[in-house]
Amino acid sequence: MSTMLPAPPKTLGRLGDVLISALGSVTGERNPLGLKGKRSVCVLLVDGLGATNLSFAGGHARFLHGQPFEKISCFFPATTSTSLTGLATGLSPLETGFVGYQVFDRELGRGMNLLSGWNDFDEGQTFQKLETVSERANGAGIPFHVVSLPSYEKTGLTGATTRDVNFHGFAKMSERFQKAGELLKDDSGKVIFLYVPELDQIAHQFGSQSNKWLSEIESVDSLVRGLVTAMPSDCGLLITADHGVIDIPAENHIYIDQSFGKETFEFVGGDTRGLFLYLATDQDVNRVSSALIEKYSDSCWVLRPEEIISSGYWPAVSATRDNIPDLVLLARKKVALYHRGFAKMKSLQMVGHHGSITNDELAVPLMKFNF
Repeated sequence: MSTMLPAPPKTLGRLGDVLISALGSVTGERNPLGLKGKRSVCVLLVDGLGATNLSFAGGHARFLHGQPFEKISCFFPATTSTSLTGLATGLSPLETGFVGYQVFDRELGRGMNLLSGWNDFDEGQTFQKLETVSERANGAGIPFHVVSLPSYEKTGLTGATTRDVNFHGFAKMSERFQKAGELLKDDSGKVIFLYVPELDQIAHQFGSQSNKWLSEIESVDSLVRGLVTAMPSDCGLLITADHGVIDIPAENHIYIDQSFGKETFEFVGGDTRGLFLYLATDQDVNRVSSALIEKYSDSCWVLRPEEIISSGYWPAVSATRDNIPDLVLLARKKVALYHRGFAKMKSLQMVGHHGSITNDELAVPLMKFNF
């Protein structure tokens, strides 16, 4: 069976236009989304709220579901570390080095969790040195505010994405929305990034169609309605997400360690819908690729990085980091992928998954209020 990928959506990576356009709206400059000028703009990112997930939850999120929205696509792979970095810089994964969730750094000789595996803020800032939208805002004299969980303030991902910001940490979602509303009502112009990770956390543990997830989106829906209702007319709100989520039963798990021992790989990373395979030095990529195709081509694409680039899911750039996998095993059916020699128990127990190129994973909503 051919490993040829379907054409990428025309809006692939358009998530990277959102935060840049919010800043452009405040500065009065032309911006990719064509937003008109506003005194202040808040960008709300609801982690894991794909367009398909929102449609499924229409009865529980009546306000959000009732709003007109544009479907755009996140970056490939459909995972938080890649999407947040793309949102924060407007740049592609091969440019920022955030090519996935878990990668292997060949120069350092170790696996890296690019979402939560950082030692500190400075490590993320050193890894991703390209200019962020928050730094651009500061250069233009526009204050940039982040409203998120307190534990995220000094993480490496924050160092890579939102530097030189006014950080406001609140454990309760309601307090985050309250703070964002207060910032919008303040007379000074600013950009606000409001982050809601709770839906994604629940989806991974219980599923995006679980009662817990549906109950939580009701809370999100109510808080968004309140924020929009109280928002001054000279301010704007953009709502989007970093990826969608697919619920997969345990019987649909594929364990590649049943066919390929741990010695085959230096490291196995990526996501459960898109495994990144880094081969051991004594392994032949042609042989391993052929064996993977023979074994898994009915449910997965087996791809080399150059095939992903030529297909348009990773834009070609002149220089890339030394963390690109040798092969990518990408889910094409409703399956989750593991090598149990590298996967953690918590990952093996997940219900909600993402990381591949299906519409359910790539398509996210873009809602505009007061524009």
